[in-house]
Amino acid sequence: MIFNIRQLPLTLIFVGIIGNLTFFSMPVKAQSSSMPSQSKCVMTPEAYISPNLMANMAYRGTYSKEGIPGYQIFISEYNSGHITATQIVQAAMKACFLSDQYDMANQQKYIEAVDNQIKFLVEQFSR
Repeated sequence: MIFNIRQLPLTLIFVGIIGNLTFFSMPVKAQSSSMPSQSKCVMTPEAYISPNLMANMAYRGTYSKEGIPGYQIFISEYNSGHITATQIVQAAMKACFLSDQYDMANQQKYIEAVDNQIKFLVEQFSR
């Protein structure tokens, strides 16, 4: 049976293309080896997460499996110095949310921006 591509609905064409990309895509290795656990990631980590989103994810307990508690315990632990912005970025990398490709855990400006967002969150939720 021969199909005329003009007769196929556009949706089926896209499904076929996406299916081919899914089944025939080649694995890509991370460039940095600072976080060896990323080779076991099920999802592809993002190259960049905005400092605002990073702080919100930490506050909501996204990194609880990595030892960063959420909500009021997060605020208490941050205020007491037991949680730092660097630890949060490292947790995001370990949890496969943030790629280690650009070594964001050692980018001082990024860490400072995350810390500023955390301070803002803590101030908002401590009122």
